[in-house]
Amino acid sequence: QKWPDLFNINMNCAVCWNCLLNDVPTMIISGSIILKSQSSKNGISKTQSAGNQRHKTSLVGTSETTRAATLPTSFCEWLAGVIDGDGCLLVSKKGYTSLEITMGIEDLAILRYIQHMLGGSIKMRSGAKAYRYRLHNKQGMTTLIQNINGHIRHSARLLQLHRVCQQLNFPVIQPVSLISTSNWFAGFFDADGTITMSIKNLRPQLSIRVVNKHLIDVEWYRTVFGGYIYFDRSQNGYYQWSVQSREDIMKMLNYFKSSHFRSHKSQRFFLIDKYFKLYDLQAYKEDSIHHKAWLSFMEKWNKLKI
Repeated sequence: QKWPDLFNINMNCAVCWNCLLNDVPTMIISGSIILKSQSSKNGISKTQSAGNQRHKTSLVGTSETTRAATLPTSFCEWLAGVIDGDGCLLVSKKGYTSLEITMGIEDLAILRYIQHMLGGSIKMRSGAKAYRYRLHNKQGMTTLIQNINGHIRHSARLLQLHRVCQQLNFPVIQPVSLISTSNWFAGFFDADGTITMSIKNLRPQLSIRVVNKHLIDVEWYRTVFGGYIYFDRSQNGYYQWSVQSREDIMKMLNYFKSSHFRSHKSQRFFLIDKYFKLYDLQAYKEDSIHHKAWLSFMEKWNKLKI
C-alpha cells in the first residue's frame, strides 16, 4: 500500500513528509503532526501540536505547569489571608515581580498546596526550620494577581500589591468587606493565629488568638467574631486579638467547620468539642473519675504544639 493511500489529504495543501517514527508515517500540515498507524482500519488519526514536541523536564519542588486563569473564590480568599500574614509581594530592581511565602516546617503541606494551584518552587531555608515558597514567572504572577486582587487587605501587603499591579499594568482593586463566611480569616489564622490552653484559678482556659504589628490588621476579627484586642509590648510591640468565652470560641469553631483551615495548629479546632465535654465533667481535677480521659485528651492536644 502506498503512503498517499494512508491519509485523506487535500493535495492542494502544502505537505512536508518526515521520517518514520516507530514505523508510523508522519507528516506536518499547517504546524500540526498527524499520525496514523499502518494497521489502522477505522481511519482515526491522532493530532498533537508541533509546538509541544519539546522534551520536558521537572525539578523537585518546582512546577511550571500552566494553571487555569480563574481559581475558586474560596481558595483566593484563603490565599490572600496567608499572603497577608506570611507572604510578600516583590518587584526587583530589574522590574521582575514575585511572591514569597515563608512558613514553619510543620506547614510544608500548605506551601505544597499553593504550589499545586499556582506552580512555583519550594526551598528549605538554610539555618531555619522553615520553607520558602516562591513564584516568579510572569504568567504565574499574572494569574495570581488576577485572583487575589480585591482580597489583599494587610496594610503593608496592599502597598506591595500596588507596586506589583503597576508593574503588570493591572488596576488595584480595593479589598471587599469581610463577612463571617469569608475564607480570608482562615488563611490569616493559618499564618498568624494560635490556639492555646492555660491554667487560671486551677481551671483550664482556652484562648484563640491572632497577632499582628498593626491594629487595623486584626480589627476585622473583633468586628466579625467579637473578643478583645490587646497591645503587647514584647517583641517591639504587637496587637493581639483574642477570644476566651465559650460563646466566642464556639462561634470560631462553627466558622472552622464551614471554612478551609490548613495549618498544623488549626487541627486543635477538632478537639474543642471534646475539651468542653471534659471541662463540664471537671475531668481536669486529679480526683475526678474522668481524669484519665482528661490526660488522654491532653496527650493529643500537646502533640499539636505550635
